Amino acid sequence: MSALDEFKNRLSSEWLIPFCNARGFSHEGFNTNTIENLSEADAHDFMQAIDNGLVIHDKGIFTSGCSKAKEQIFWEGARSSVPRKVTLWLEPIITIAGLIRLHRDFGWDAKRLGMQSQTWAFDLVGYQEDLITELLICEVKKTQRELDKLLDFMKKHASTPAEAESELKGAERNAFKKVLALRQSESSVFWALGPNRYGRVFKVQRDDIGSVSLHHMNESELKSLNVG
Repeated sequence: MSALDEFKNRLSSEWLIPFCNARGFSHEGFNTNTIENLSEADAHDFMQAIDNGLVIHDKGIFTSGCSKAKEQIFWEGARSSVPRKVTLWLEPIITIAGLIRLHRDFGWDAKRLGMQSQTWAFDLVGYQEDLITELLICEVKKTQRELDKLLDFMKKHASTPAEAESELKGAERNAFKKVLALRQSESSVFWALGPNRYGRVFKVQRDDIGSVSLHHMNESELKSLNVG
């Protein structure tokens, strides 16, 4: 059985129905077509993260060891719709898949991994041994195109003054907010993660005037960070 087939088999009883029941509406409004945007790799890694205890799920809500954040994998439509529309939310699935990759492929202790940074600016965090200091932060996008655009804008605005935020719009403004958050963070590594294990890893450097720059690293170097 493929990972996608297994995901579909588990989806309704394990995550969807409990999620909808807890909110008092029917699961009949779920759009099954949204599953087609999920890759085989992300489906596999997501389920492995659950089955290996990297996240705990309760009625469709997921939490990780080193985080108080609660993530859901469904997006709820307007309450006026009957049945209420529900779609699969890819970013949290990719985020949870990223947790198991850090643990399984790069040797990170599960207790040092969390979802949502301390400022809620980033989706996934790897902490130092003190479980407080952010060593790695990760931003997740649901498509490769969105991820590439994010990185282009972040590099463009690496030295842009903070007061310029009000002049920017849409995806460019969102990317600039990530730059501002990076400037304030102590993290030394930024991981940009997309679907199907697509991603880029960067060493973060900051200068005396507050600018931040990203320098490409090999993904394999994530393994050497787990002893930090």
